[in-house]
Amino acid sequence: MLSDNTPWIISVNGEIYNDREKLKAKGAVFQTNSDSEYVLKGIELFGISFLSSLDGEFSLCTYNRESNRLYLARDRNGSKPLYYYHNDDDYFIAASEIKALLSAGVPAVWNKHYLVANERFLVGAKETFVKGVFSVPPGHIVEYTNNELKSYPFCEQSPFNPDLFEQCDISYEQATQEFSQQFEQAVNKRIPQERFACYLSSGIDSSYICALSARLSDKAESFSIGFPNSPLDESLAAEKFAKQLGIKHHILQLEHNDLIGSFEKSIYHAESIVPNLNVAAKYLLSRKVKENGIRIALTGEGADESLLGYQFFQYDLSSPLTQQSGPTPLFEGQATLEAALNFTPSATISATSNAQLFKSLRSADFSEACYTTHLVAPHSDIVNSSIGYSQWLHYNTVYQDYNLLALGDKTELANSIEGRQPFLDNSLVAFIHSLPTAFKYCNGKNKRILRDAFTVNFPHLHVEQIKKPFLAPANLTKNITLYLLDELHELSNRESQLGIYDIDKVITFFESVVKNRTQLEFAEDIVVCHFLSILFLQKHFNLEA
Repeated sequence: MLSDNTPWIISVNGEIYNDREKLKAKGAVFQTNSDSEYVLKGIELFGISFLSSLDGEFSLCTYNRESNRLYLARDRNGSKPLYYYHNDDDYFIAASEIKALLSAGVPAVWNKHYLVANERFLVGAKETFVKGVFSVPPGHIVEYTNNELKSYPFCEQSPFNPDLFEQCDISYEQATQEFSQQFEQAVNKRIPQERFACYLSSGIDSSYICALSARLSDKAESFSIGFPNSPLDESLAAEKFAKQLGIKHHILQLEHNDLIGSFEKSIYHAESIVPNLNVAAKYLLSRKVKENGIRIALTGEGADESLLGYQFFQYDLSSPLTQQSGPTPLFEGQATLEAALNFTPSATISATSNAQLFKSLRSADFSEACYTTHLVAPHSDIVNSSIGYSQWLHYNTVYQDYNLLALGDKTELANSIEGRQPFLDNSLVAFIHSLPTAFKYCNGKNKRILRDAFTVNFPHLHVEQIKKPFLAPANLTKNITLYLLDELHELSNRESQLGIYDIDKVITFFESVVKNRTQLEFAEDIVVCHFLSILFLQKHFNLEA
């Protein structure tokens, strides 16, 4: 969109929830209802600093024709992707998908740092699988002018640093009431004036969103996934809950062949290495939403991060590990921060055995290589608590590349579904981060304030206290390993590469697995999906090592 009377040009991907009346009071005149025009008018009035006031899920690009300055930006959570490439020949290009940059001529070369970091789930928020292609950091502006590039934050408080939020002096009862009000506002502002979907499992996050949506709108419909004859199946509980709400419910029943058959397409859209088949399940669920004529879905991303829902957070709170002195730090600043806190997050330890296996399967040229991640630990005055460190680590690694993008936006937009995340509302996240840890996790009860707020507001509804994990169960059989071996042999016959790994070593390893196993262990399942992801990225983008 071009400005009529200023040198600004802008393009926005996402949804903005700010009140337009505030800009109208400053003299802004709107010709459309588009988010691009809203942001454009704000920048015209207040300059690029206006981005700090934006409320919503977005990525954007704006250019000033007079100053010849180009700006890229993403919302403070990183809900929407945006990538760029820059070389010494004054070549700069940006797009919302990596495949678009490769199609435009960016060299298709594996990022070895990404591959090694992925062995330990430590891919930093800036990194991608392609060398020289970077993701705009969440809550940051990337500014380009005169062949110079700089990056800086546009918001004072990043949600990725919970320890920076001032603790509020409030009783638990008051906090529960305030949480209820803020969460209802977060859901309400994301409800469209058309039919929309709520992704529903048996857990508290999606159930609360769905219950509020049904109360606030008559256009909500729920969607869930069923895994027949699996202990992980949640479809019956979800169907029962939707019936209590009185809303139309849809169940997508999936077999293991559905997941395996859709994994390649899911990786093509996810543009990353993933540890399980969940991306395929989410891709197929989004496709079902589209087939039902719906284009917007409310999803539950962000709840486990701020409300300490993950088991590794609970472990770090109940049984914290003192500093584990390894021979080599996994990322810059790790040793210094952990010495100051006398603490090591359990998440950095859990992937050790798989990392050793991955290293043994590398090709000779890379067997001893120790590439560094772009991840840099903050100073201890920014992260000053053990749980704050655990949250910072997750927010800046798996949460970005996997939870928000691979499992979220990318598999949704592959089916033209716009995902909206109430738990990532700016005001709500700031409020949650300002609460004492005991309001979120206490005596083994995770998401405490969320559960209690739900009970107060929906006393007649029941939600499982212990949710089944969202794991596609069929990938724990050896069927997918056989599928991987077929693909590996085909890749080997074409004399193609497998990133930093020796394809013959990988084939030998998985032939041994098939020979000696009828079912994979969970850790081995991660290894299978790791190599399938690499294989499909290689297959589609023909990357060089």
